[in-house]
Amino acid sequence: MAAGARRDDGAVDGRAARGARTRSALVDATLALVEAGDLRPTAPRIAEQAGVSVRSVFQHFDDLETLFSELGDLAFDRIRRLSEPIDPELPLPERVERFVAQRCRVNEAMDPINKAASLQAPTSPAIRAQFERGHERATAHLRLVFGPELAAAGDRAAPLFDGLRFATSWTIWNLCRETEGRSVAESTDAVRRVVALVFAGAGLSVDEPAPSS
Repeated sequence: MAAGARRDDGAVDGRAARGARTRSALVDATLALVEAGDLRPTAPRIAEQAGVSVRSVFQHFDDLETLFSELGDLAFDRIRRLSEPIDPELPLPERVERFVAQRCRVNEAMDPINKAASLQAPTSPAIRAQFERGHERATAHLRLVFGPELAAAGDRAAPLFDGLRFATSWTIWNLCRETEGRSVAESTDAVRRVVALVFAGAGLSVDEPAPSS
């Protein structure tokens, strides 16, 4: 291969790498603004946070919806990092303890992103689709962890499932944290108590202590 071609390839690779860094910086800047309470960040504020020109925002993203959608992909990565498999064959009290702790941890980490996404979703099909995808994943996870109880609940399976979904939802978490001003520990304890009551309504007790890890 000619030396000139190698130099050209290197220049292209360098531009691609710089472009990828700028794109990543814009997503990170959007996340930083959202986490700081700016739930509707504008292109100028995002560009300033990232240390680039406003023109760069629209060089790398077709529009702000595309940028916010990529932020949603970053949020899914965050959820995966915060989540660990829970064996459905573990004793129910231990599964409840692990599931509640994990779901509350995810809800807290996702709180600012969910707030921002809630504002964007009514006018953004892409963000609505991401909400639906997140809901489907959370639902599937709940069904997996408590599959034995749901399978054995008979006519009580539907209300048991709904009760668990509602009690561990981000909406309830936001109510505890934002509206009522409860701490993370207080909110987690409230969710745990409600989940125990939901299981009690299905004739199942989670009051026995979970084995220590």
